[in-house]
Amino acid sequence: MTSERSLDGPVLVTGAGGFVGRYLMKELELGRGDYATDVDDSFDAPEDVKKIAWKLPCEAPPEMGEVKYVVHLAAVSSVSAAERNVETAYRVNLEGTLSVLEYVAKRSPGARFLLVSSSEVYAPAPEPLNEEAAVAPARVYGRTKAAAESVAFTFAGVLGLDLVVARPFPHFGPGQSEHFALPSFCRRILEARRSGKKVIKVGNIAPVRDYTYVTDVVKAYRMILMKGVPGTVYNVCTGKGTSMEEMVGILGRVADIDLKLEVDPELYRDADVEFQVGDPSRMLTLGWKPEIDVEEGLKMLFSWKEART
Repeated sequence: MTSERSLDGPVLVTGAGGFVGRYLMKELELGRGDYATDVDDSFDAPEDVKKIAWKLPCEAPPEMGEVKYVVHLAAVSSVSAAERNVETAYRVNLEGTLSVLEYVAKRSPGARFLLVSSSEVYAPAPEPLNEEAAVAPARVYGRTKAAAESVAFTFAGVLGLDLVVARPFPHFGPGQSEHFALPSFCRRILEARRSGKKVIKVGNIAPVRDYTYVTDVVKAYRMILMKGVPGTVYNVCTGKGTSMEEMVGILGRVADIDLKLEVDPELYRDADVEFQVGDPSRMLTLGWKPEIDVEEGLKMLFSWKEART
C-alpha cells in the first residue's frame, strides 16, 4: 500500500476477478495489506494484494483481517443468467451480501461498506431516473439487487454500519464477457467483416440505455468511498441515452463495414424496459464526471476484441 493513494487504510474488494473488479483494484491502487476475493484465488491482482477464495454465501475465511473499506462487487451480474437460474441469483446476490455484511459487523465494524447495486432496481419510467425514483424492478436480477439493498440498509440501521450504495447503469469496456451484448456484437461484426457477408441477425435493438465506460465507473466508486454521505445512494451514469441500434451502428463505423441489421423473429424479445436513463446529479456533486464518451469507449472495446478474435 503506497502513501500516495487516496484511501487511508486496508481495502477489501469482493468479486475482484471479474470485469469491473480488475479495473477497480487498479483504480484503488491495491497493494500490501489489502484483500481481494473471488470464487477462487486464481485471478490476477496487483503485487502484494492478498488473494483469498471466498465463494459466497458463506462465512468469511479466517485469514480475512480487519479493513477500513469494503467494495462488494461479487454477484451474478448478468440479467439473462439471473433469469435462467433464479435460485442461484438470489443465493449469491442476496445471501452473499448478507455474508459480507456479517464479516463487516464482526471483524471490521468501523469499515465503510460500498454496496454495488444496479439501475435494474428502478421501476420503468419515461424520464431520467434520480435516486428517489421508485424501486420496483421488472426482472429477476433487479429484484435480487433490491433485496440486497434492503438487507444492507437494515444492517446499517440496526448496527450503525457506514453504508453507501452505488447504482451503476450499463457499463462496458475491454475485458467484458461475451455474455454481455456489446462484446458479443464486436465478435459478430468482426466475423461478418472477415466473411464479407456484412449481415448480422439481431433481436430487439430499440431499447435505450445509459452507457458508461468502465474506467469512469471505477472512478465513481472511488469517489463514493472517499466522499459519499453515509446511508446515501448514488447513480453511476452519464445522463445520456443511446439505443442498442445506435451502439451497433457506431461499432459498424469503427469496423469500417457497411452493416445490415436483420431482425430475426427467433431472437426478438419484447423489452421489459424500453427506456432507462439516469440522472447523475448526485455523483456530480462529489466532483465526479464521465470522461470517456460512448464512441471513444466503443473504439477501445472493439480494438481489444479485434486483437483477440
